[in-house]
Amino acid sequence: MAFFIIGLGRFGSALAKSLGEKGAEVIAIDKDGEKVNEIEEFVTKTYVMDATNEKAISSTGIGDADTAIVCITNDIEASILACMILKEKGVKRVMAKVGSELHKKILQKIGVDRVIFPEQEMAHRIAQSIISP
Repeated sequence: MAFFIIGLGRFGSALAKSLGEKGAEVIAIDKDGEKVNEIEEFVTKTYVMDATNEKAISSTGIGDADTAIVCITNDIEASILACMILKEKGVKRVMAKVGSELHKKILQKIGVDRVIFPEQEMAHRIAQSIISP
């Protein structure tokens, strides 16, 4: 099973490394060449490209992907466009990291399969561990 990770900030890079260490096939994409170079040794393949460029993203074979995770939170428009392109290309499962409730609502409305709000999810886990250790 191949995982496409789009956006290699702290979260995307950590996710790509973790999946790679577990033996998964990981294809990492970011428009910043430095970020791509930093992750290269941990993943199967890398691309330096803008994930909102439909023609470029199609050249990666992403339409055949089982799972793509969009980890772009600093540019909501880019996140939305990337998710739309992935859904239109037929990616079986599209997941996305969000940074706000509005971002979460928009991605849910366009059919993203799983929205990840790390701060919220971690806060719930910590609260649960405090209440019932």
